[in-house]
Amino acid sequence: MTLKELAYIVAVAEELHFHRAAERCHVTQSTLSIQLKKCEDYLGVQIFRRNRHLVEITPEGREIVRLAQKALAAAEQIRSLSRDLRAAR
Repeated sequence: MTLKELAYIVAVAEELHFHRAAERCHVTQSTLSIQLKKCEDYLGVQIFRRNRHLVEITPEGREIVRLAQKALAAAEQIRSLSRDLRAAR
């Protein structure tokens, strides 16, 4: 699983809307949907329940979203630290 896929998960969880999440991630809705389905298949867990009018986070998905948010925050801290270290040279 990549940071990009985790960002897709978080975007859908925060927007509760696939089109807005796709716009936020600068991808098409179909790309976002395909990647999320691949993640769910890989994990063997449904993260979102969706139909034409509703996106809902499953109980299992809530924990995955929480950990995805933490992973993305940690990745940003690493990027920030790297910038600071380069600037200090």
